[in-house]
Amino acid sequence: MSGSFSNELDNIIENFNRHLAEKSSGIWDKPLKLKKYQVYVAHELLGALKENRFIVVSMPTGSGKTLLEEFTAFYALRGRYERVLVLEPTRFLCDQMYKRQWLIVFNRIVGKEYEGNCQDILDPSKKIVIATPKTVLKCVKYLSEGGLFDFVIIDEVHHTFGNKHYQDLLKFLNPKVIVGFTALLPSDKILSAQELIEIFGTPKLLHYDFKKLKEIDPEFDPPLAIADIYESDFSSDEVKVYNKLLSGSLFEDSWWNKFFERTLVSYGKRALCKSYKSSLENGKINKSNVLEAFCREFKYSHKARTVIEVVNSYEIPQQQKKLTLIYTGRVETANEMREVLGNIIPEQMLKVLTGHVNREERLILLEELKKGKISVLVSTRVGEEGIDIPEAWLLIMLDVVKSPLRFYQRIGRLIRMGSPEKLKHLVLILTPGTFEYDNLEEVLWRLYEEGVDVSYIVANIDLTSKTTIDHIVNTVVKTQEQVLATPSIPFLIYGREFESVNIIKSIEDLVEPKDSESQEILNGVKEWTKMWLDVSLEFTEILKDFVFIILTMSILGSKELKRKILERLGISKIRKNKMYNLINEAIRVGKLHYIYDVEALADIVKYEISRSYNKCAQEYCENVFFRLDSKELLRYFTHIFTPSRLSIVYEEMKKIVETYRIELEKIRNSTGIGEEGISATVFSYPSENQVQKALIYQGIIHLSIGKHVYLLVQVNYYDIDLNMLEEKEKIKELFKLNVEAVLYKALIDFVETLIM
Repeated sequence: MSGSFSNELDNIIENFNRHLAEKSSGIWDKPLKLKKYQVYVAHELLGALKENRFIVVSMPTGSGKTLLEEFTAFYALRGRYERVLVLEPTRFLCDQMYKRQWLIVFNRIVGKEYEGNCQDILDPSKKIVIATPKTVLKCVKYLSEGGLFDFVIIDEVHHTFGNKHYQDLLKFLNPKVIVGFTALLPSDKILSAQELIEIFGTPKLLHYDFKKLKEIDPEFDPPLAIADIYESDFSSDEVKVYNKLLSGSLFEDSWWNKFFERTLVSYGKRALCKSYKSSLENGKINKSNVLEAFCREFKYSHKARTVIEVVNSYEIPQQQKKLTLIYTGRVETANEMREVLGNIIPEQMLKVLTGHVNREERLILLEELKKGKISVLVSTRVGEEGIDIPEAWLLIMLDVVKSPLRFYQRIGRLIRMGSPEKLKHLVLILTPGTFEYDNLEEVLWRLYEEGVDVSYIVANIDLTSKTTIDHIVNTVVKTQEQVLATPSIPFLIYGREFESVNIIKSIEDLVEPKDSESQEILNGVKEWTKMWLDVSLEFTEILKDFVFIILTMSILGSKELKRKILERLGISKIRKNKMYNLINEAIRVGKLHYIYDVEALADIVKYEISRSYNKCAQEYCENVFFRLDSKELLRYFTHIFTPSRLSIVYEEMKKIVETYRIELEKIRNSTGIGEEGISATVFSYPSENQVQKALIYQGIIHLSIGKHVYLLVQVNYYDIDLNMLEEKEKIKELFKLNVEAVLYKALIDFVETLIM
């Protein structure tokens, strides 16, 4: 490397360190700067750029690859290249790297793109954009030549080789330079990238392991510990109980459903059954036939089954001179671990520490720990603090505690400054499809801040596909497979176990009260009506109309009154379970789609047509205030389906609409009324409510049979974020067809009743 070029690089590094110190001051404990070994790598990297178009930097986890990626971008934008694209393999990494790293260092010139709106991709002022390859592929069709990225940085570059999304994107962009970073790049990965090699040349590999970095910089230290995740899957019978707890169908009190859900997820079957029997004996809950059958059969819990896998993977029986520490929050689970591990670990080397261990036994146990006579210790909360447990080489968490203090106390048993044991391991045993993955982002950042290397987890585990929402989606998929004849599934199938009700019939029953609760609700309806209208509600039909109006329109009636009506009709029960909110969230992020049940919603619209027609005392009557915008009521008519079935549902809805069109035409021809006398049209779609994430559709029903009635119908679709939808135009068209089908069906049913 020439002296002038070396000096130039030193100036760039000095400027970057100054920039980094300025931006990081007050954010981290001390201002950031490139360390000695990072400066060495930076020199080699920029030197390689003089002769190579494609460079791969391989560095061990915990060595600060992100800082070098940011330095590379800093170098690229200093008059050499127009825009830098930083590719991350997952949305999780995009979000975290953008918020916690790149935005701090580069401020306004950095953007992110993983939601599909392409805004930052198309904004030339965003000189650096963090994105996933799949998302950028959706956006490149909008890019002009001037908006293309000529410098690409790829985090976890090993994902690139053999991956179609990466390869298609790089071929389209054809950047001047590609720089990739990874912890591991096997040679066979490079050999599988022939298409990229033909365009960009064989990657120049700069490889640095722990040993080489230590030679470069004696002050370099490997991470304090390396973290990994072991997935602890439910068995089929555990899944059934879990789903019933999510749907709130085991206990009337939602608190107990949530309590047993968390117990099952974190501690397993045995802990759940212990809590159930204890609560039952104390009269706190009623008997559950589901849990009775579940607890009758003896099986090890999912966490216990996974511990066996971890023990074998880390060869714990062979590590008798090192301590493995296993934490759980429940005594029942700790005892279960003793049973499971007793078949693998010699009895004298395995001990359990719980609050049930008396003081004398505890002192003996601690003495054995200090002398190295125990190789595996299973502990509950009592071992988290106040007891001098020797440091462990492997820490296994069966559950992740919410309390930061307790979390750090656990970690402190593994990470100790000045420890002679340099390579330590932390294993999290988590249940996919549960809140344990929902909360994982926070957990990983806690670990990261404590010096634990979590890069293997975030690079190799798709954290966004194992949440509780994903479990719900997978459940819908399985149900779809069982119900092949129906393209969509009623929302109610995942709610509490109760029968669907006829809303109009239920209103009729309500206004002819046979109990004090119904009478109280009706008195509330009358009081509310008197506040706005001077109308007597003594007649049943008028009272029924006002109950109907309050029920269908969100802006009318107090929330308390509406809630009581919904509860009396048996509708609001679906909102009292966790599944309700999970499905709404799955819809919002585009993992589930939905339509409204045509026949059920048509009954509601038919009632309004009948009400408008019968109340019309003039030659021409107009009603432009009919709204179906009560989300709680609309959810009762919701049918859900996965995005993979969108085309099937769309085509099915087109057939339904066409069938009703033909049927309506037959009625017109048979009665001689004609299209001017009977028509239904969805004329406005959609207006979007950004606050409520809703699409609002309007349609007109026109009747001219004896009287002339004009009815404007509004239908709302909630939890719709168009930015999250891949096929948003098709979704909008599907909703339009859905509303058309509802209006046609309602009109057909009313006219048939009228002319019979």
